[in-house]
Amino acid sequence: MTDKKEYLKSYLLQQNKINRLNEMARLNPDSSKRCMNEIEKCKALRIKIENEISAMDDELLKEVLFLKYVCGKNLEEVSYFINYSKRQT
Repeated sequence: MTDKKEYLKSYLLQQNKINRLNEMARLNPDSSKRCMNEIEKCKALRIKIENEISAMDDELLKEVLFLKYVCGKNLEEVSYFINYSKRQT
């Protein structure tokens, strides 16, 4: 279970990595091609995670996962959006 959570958490980390790589490419044009390749890998992972969540059958679980791991909402915010108590969420 922990591996799955870490995998889903990596979604938001990819955006930070993309931002860092864009900055590196801007500051060091010689590394631009390598940085762009890494950015594409980050984007591909994000799309893969989005697709895997979207492919789930349970609409409520899909919404919870999307809000938590893609949008970066905390548990309280997630429960508000799905109209459940924090405890139920």
